[in-house]
Amino acid sequence: MPSKTRPDDWDQLFAPRAPRRGGPLRALANILIAILILALVGAGSVFAINLREQRYAQAVATATSAAATAFPLRTATAQAQLSATQTIVAALTSTAVAKQPTATPQGLLTARVFNGGNVRAAPISGQRLDQVSAGEIVQVLEKNRGGTWFKVTYGRDGQTITGWVSKTLLTIDVAVEQQVPVSP
Repeated sequence: MPSKTRPDDWDQLFAPRAPRRGGPLRALANILIAILILALVGAGSVFAINLREQRYAQAVATATSAAATAFPLRTATAQAQLSATQTIVAALTSTAVAKQPTATPQGLLTARVFNGGNVRAAPISGQRLDQVSAGEIVQVLEKNRGGTWFKVTYGRDGQTITGWVSKTLLTIDVAVEQQVPVSP
């Protein structure tokens, strides 16, 4: 029986349900489409890598310039704070030097109580006799061998109290401190 389709019947060859036929042209088109897709993927990958390298370089440059700016800024701030601190310390020192007691004309050695504390019968662990208050003026009689405790005398409520106080409680002029005799 002969075939129902004839090769010259174009209507049946190109109808919606016609058998599909490949050929060299379709193979060439498929190859070109595959090459185009691979080229787009490769170009996109290269673009993405370059973009990442540029952003990384920008981040490094920004961090480097920020660090280069931050260090001198911190240094300048620290120097300004140091200068302000030195000014305050100089002002306080000049005030403290002006307020420091000196030897009185009668040859008495005196000191000002800087911070209130205990007066003891002996240095370090002696019995507590009294307490001195900040701002009081005391007469310095002698000091221990290490120069860390001073024997002082002062008057309060009509009584004369004599005892030992820690050097940390007193503001004493260096010249006065050098004149204080060492206890035997």
